[in-house]
Amino acid sequence: MWVSNMNPNGVTTMSNDHNTFTPSIHPADELAAIREEIKQLQDRESDLRTKLLGMTDAEREGDQYRAFVIASKRESLDKAAIEAALGREVIEPFIKSTSVQTLKTARKDA
Repeated sequence: MWVSNMNPNGVTTMSNDHNTFTPSIHPADELAAIREEIKQLQDRESDLRTKLLGMTDAEREGDQYRAFVIASKRESLDKAAIEAALGREVIEPFIKSTSVQTLKTARKDA
């Protein structure tokens, strides 16, 4: 099993029972690489989901797992339509606002 540790300088150290190596990967570069990996996994997940949804219940039986479909209904509110219909001053007390920070990565050579 591999364990990832970050030293105070932001350099990632990977180690297992047999050896340790320290790649000089800046946290920004590692984050971008991880996000790309996640994107590839999400694409694969989407492909598998589409395939499984096209199968019968019997065909969704794997060796270790069973995939099954659960139908549900999701409701949402159209904030712009509610605001247009009732006015901002009416809905203002019910609007929840939160502050967020987004961290984006961009390739430097692009």
